[in-house]
Formats: sequence, structure tokens, C-alpha cells
Amino acid sequence: MPGDINERLTRFLHALELHDIKPMLLHSENTGPMPPPGSELKLEWKQSFANGDPLATAPETRIFRPKYKLSVNFEEIPIFKQVSVFIIGFTVTDMAVFEELWADEELRKVFMEKQIQRTLWPLFRQHTHDGMSRLGMVPVPLPWLM
Repeated sequence: MPGDINERLTRFLHALELHDIKPMLLHSENTGPMPPPGSELKLEWKQSFANGDPLATAPETRIFRPKYKLSVNFEEIPIFKQVSVFIIGFTVTDMAVFEELWADEELRKVFMEKQIQRTLWPLFRQHTHDGMSRLGMVPVPLPWLM
């Protein structure tokens, strides 16, 4: 599809209205002892989506179900794991533009891998912080996404 990805993404975002974000699963697990203060920790995380996303729950509604998994490791040994699943709902305000641009594979990838991730990352960061705190661990701050 011709045109700059930022222009297409802007058009696409104007065809949507965010209407709901709900956490559906929050699972924190202490999988090992905390290392001494100042130890180097390695963070591994990924985002995935449920099969069939987005779901059309009404003619003008699209629902995505992203899942975030995080592992905090010390010397290659996991010491903490966090899994969070969200439902993020959008109202399609311009169906013609939505359908035209959703057919663009590059735009779809940017929207799902970048835009949804940037929208939900602060919530996932908080879930991780809260999960570690509840388990009596010193919370590890996750990085900001740019």
C-alpha cells in the first residue's frame, strides 16, 4: 500500500475510538530467591495475541486479547514470572477506512505490535511491580517503551 506508515497509522487511529481496557488474568509467581542488591537481572518478555483477533463483538466493535509474559532472571535462572492478559476494545467510527487499512499487513503489524503495546505497557509494568511486591520481592522496574 503506498504512503508513509505514519500517515496510514494516523488515518487508521482516527477511524477507531478506544472504549475499554480490562485485565482478564494477572498471575505473578516467585520462582526463585532474590539475588543480593545490585545484582544484574535479565528481563525477557513477549506480547502475543489470541487467535482470531480482533473479534467483532458487534458490527462496530473490535476486541483484541493481548497476553504479556515476563521472566526476571538472575544468572539464567528465573526468579519471577508475570503473565497478564487484557481485553482492549475499540469502536470503529469509520468502517470504510478501518477495512481499507486493516487489509494493509504492514499497518496491521505496527498497530498490534507497537500501538497496542504502548497503550497497555504502563498497566503491565504496574502489574509486574504489584506482583513482585505482593510476593515480598523487591520490584524490578520495567523499561519505558519508546
